[in-house]
Amino acid sequence: MIIPHKSPVRIHARYTRSPHVADLTSFARWLTENDYSVDYAQHVLSRAMRSLDASRVPPESTWTSKQLETAFRHVQHRRTYQLAGHTFGAFLKSVGRLIPPQDDSPHASVLAAYQRYLSEVRGLVPTTIAQHISEARVLVRHALPKPLKHLSAETIEEHIERRARGNSRGYLRLIVGYLRAFLRYCFDQRLIPMRLDLIDRPASFGKELPPRALDWSLVQKFLRSIDRRDRSGWRDFMMLHLMAHYGLRPGEVTRLAVDSIRWESRTLSVEQPKTHSCLTLPLMDKTLSLLRRYLREGRRHGQRGELFSSTRAPYRPLLGSSVTSLFRRRARMSGLPIAHASPYALRHSFAMRLFARGVGIKAIGDLLGHHSLVSTSVYLRLQTDMLREVALPVPKAAATTGGAV
Repeated sequence: MIIPHKSPVRIHARYTRSPHVADLTSFARWLTENDYSVDYAQHVLSRAMRSLDASRVPPESTWTSKQLETAFRHVQHRRTYQLAGHTFGAFLKSVGRLIPPQDDSPHASVLAAYQRYLSEVRGLVPTTIAQHISEARVLVRHALPKPLKHLSAETIEEHIERRARGNSRGYLRLIVGYLRAFLRYCFDQRLIPMRLDLIDRPASFGKELPPRALDWSLVQKFLRSIDRRDRSGWRDFMMLHLMAHYGLRPGEVTRLAVDSIRWESRTLSVEQPKTHSCLTLPLMDKTLSLLRRYLREGRRHGQRGELFSSTRAPYRPLLGSSVTSLFRRRARMSGLPIAHASPYALRHSFAMRLFARGVGIKAIGDLLGHHSLVSTSVYLRLQTDMLREVALPVPKAAATTGGAV
């Protein structure tokens, strides 16, 4: 079996006798390139060889999810073979040899055509397309056991009532928007006999929600509660520290690279995908010191250019959704009353802290990367303590026998 020169995986002669030697060689190379540990790579290669040899899938062929599940099914060591199958599936997916599971639902062709329409005609980005398709799939799955032509206004109303349970008014507005787009598409394609997209959206009131900012002392306690004795703790602490002290969005902190730190000028270059701009922020001495320690103790050696990545192989850059998951996990572990909060609470706390110190709204908006003061004002919903400080004293009026003066 041919293995890259720097591969730490020990290969025995039995691998070369396998009919799947080419697949095992490519798999071993992929494990090495993605920085899997030597022990794990040896174990997963051994299980992959046994599973592939026992399967009826020809060498170097394309796999289906069902074939992969069947090949790596083992009675005695079920869990370990499942992990090996998952890793081998990731390899197959990376080289385009894993066929995604087919949607065999009655309306799969309609959803596939709608997805192409959103991409090729409307030009939406993949994340937005996924949200549209997800909501359309919920509709056809729960409200349409029959063909689309039987869809009625009453069915749509019942569906929206179900979706309203457990969702905020703001999110329900998004749901209705997705449904309107899908229903208009169905009418234009003559899949339904009448227009059903004329749905009223729930009313939305600006600044109707309470402040999302956390008290700064609570933010500090939360950061101190993160255990930094391993790489995962160091990574989570450093990401949340940057979000709390510099107001970064989840998508911005995950895009940071080592080169984003300008040591000479003591600044941080932040790519802002939301506004398609780049923001330069001055770094505090404390943050510079923490970044040096993180690079020395918390960041894996040999890691690529990204500043933060997954802590387990295959090592990849994080997504914005990963920040939400790690924030909620750390919030639960802290035991502090912040389980209701989200990562954006740190950004709001940053804005409120500057506002309480007398920093102007325009300057706060510049630091947050806002183009409009209206966007900044959402972050500065006044809290009760601040309202008490600016309350006017009640004038001492003469007592009256009744009525208004």
